[in-house]
Amino acid sequence: MTNLPADICLKFKEARKAKGLNQSSLAQMVGCKQSAISMFEGGMVTKLSDETVKKLSEVLEVPLESSAETKKEAISISAGTVAVSGYCPNGDCPSNVPYVVGGRVFYRPSRNIASPTGGIRCACCGEFLEMRCPACGAVLNDGACCAVCGTPYVTPVLPDGMDVAAYAERRREEIRQIKLLAEGGIP
Repeated sequence: MTNLPADICLKFKEARKAKGLNQSSLAQMVGCKQSAISMFEGGMVTKLSDETVKKLSEVLEVPLESSAETKKEAISISAGTVAVSGYCPNGDCPSNVPYVVGGRVFYRPSRNIASPTGGIRCACCGEFLEMRCPACGAVLNDGACCAVCGTPYVTPVLPDGMDVAAYAERRREEIRQIKLLAEGGIP
């Protein structure tokens, strides 16, 4: 069901647990696979058919439109009028700014506006934007790592033995220069 806000999936998960059901038994009740329930609860709203989501709603007593704001958002998304954001998975892209924590490099990805239908490419490097966590499919959060599974959104590919702090500093300076040139400034 593509017109649901992804955060409603958490309400379904909480309702399932409150009723003492596991994913397998719930899947049997509504006629789908346990893995589909798992992905749906993780925020992947399109993993279940509209009919199955309606059955879930009835079994778990979770209203599909809990408020006027949710209805408005769902209508806008289904009409394709709301822009959503994604990030570039390319570690070399200037849209991803490196920083170091505990001797490890992480990238703070810039969020790019994309169409809800997907297929949008990064304006900097042309890579397809990621719209969800690549590991678990959860809805994107701000920051370098998924709030659900902890996986970094962008994976650094650095040679062994490289001074990560020096790399991050040098790369941030390169990105600053690229942005200055793009804005018509003098580096």
